[in-house]
Amino acid sequence: MQCGGFFWLSVCIIMYSMPLHADLYLDRIDFNRHAPAATCEVCHVDSLPELLDRLRSGKICGGQCVHWPRERVEAFRMAIDAGETLPVVASLDVPRPTETGPMELNEPTADSPVLITGNSQLTHEVLLAVLSTTAAPLWMISVDTAGHTVDMSLVYKTLTVEAIAHAVRTADFTGRIILPGLAESLAAPLSQQLNRPIETGPVCAAELPLFFGAEWGR
Repeated sequence: MQCGGFFWLSVCIIMYSMPLHADLYLDRIDFNRHAPAATCEVCHVDSLPELLDRLRSGKICGGQCVHWPRERVEAFRMAIDAGETLPVVASLDVPRPTETGPMELNEPTADSPVLITGNSQLTHEVLLAVLSTTAAPLWMISVDTAGHTVDMSLVYKTLTVEAIAHAVRTADFTGRIILPGLAESLAAPLSQQLNRPIETGPVCAAELPLFFGAEWGR
């Protein structure tokens, strides 16, 4: 009895000490947003689930169809396989802040697209893993969210319209501004604050290559 009790206690301690993984919102990837409505003689698919199955199995290859050039196929595959390719990050009870301000990717100009995010080290780790696959010139503005991930910064209200507007004005960017999908509720008030259009990007970072389309490979 004592051995059995000690065994279960040990198992409980080990399970309790194992860190939970952060939610990367892989189930929120919106394939419907990026898939063409019609098929053709080359595609030979009748539904999005069938298309995704064929992409997973390699039965649709880039270059065979005008709807599916190689870059488009790879963007879908990146989103489909995101669970295997994105870094695994632990879900922490405390924020882990990192640097704030603009970050350059691929020699952007003032009118290059601007991605808004928080200053969580975990968020940066996942986002930069995806951004490392693009040749497109982009800006990433890291807003001071006290180190909270985007989802938690909305809960604790550290990602605000005022903070984003200040960061954009400080850098004097003129390109399209793209909010994380979870921050969609901030788009309208931010647009009023800055007097310019604001786009809402995907919830999951792995969807960014699909969101940018042909621009991603430039």
